[in-house]
Amino acid sequence: MSVAIKKLDGVESVDVSLEKATADIRLKPGNAVTLPQLRRIIRRAGYPTKDAQVDARGAIGERNGKPVLDLQNGSFLEIAAEPSAGTSGIVDVTGVSRMIDKDREVLTVTNRR
Repeated sequence: MSVAIKKLDGVESVDVSLEKATADIRLKPGNAVTLPQLRRIIRRAGYPTKDAQVDARGAIGERNGKPVLDLQNGSFLEIAAEPSAGTSGIVDVTGVSRMIDKDREVLTVTNRR
């Protein structure tokens, strides 16, 4: 699995722990890798996927009537709740992304800086 993930353009490093059932995947700035893409690779390797801990930088906005984090690389993460008023510019967020269906993730933001 880690070999397949490392082949993706934009992947900086992969650290897989079978004991903990985790994968720490670090992406290069400006990458175009998506969570659904990573999940497909992990499932093809025979492993289930769980909620993903996400640390990301982007601009909070709206797309198709839903709040999103624009990752500034052509990708968007849908946000589970409306962002608080006054959010503008580039922000760093930490949260948990849950797979809703095979091509849709929803991010619950736990911290914004």
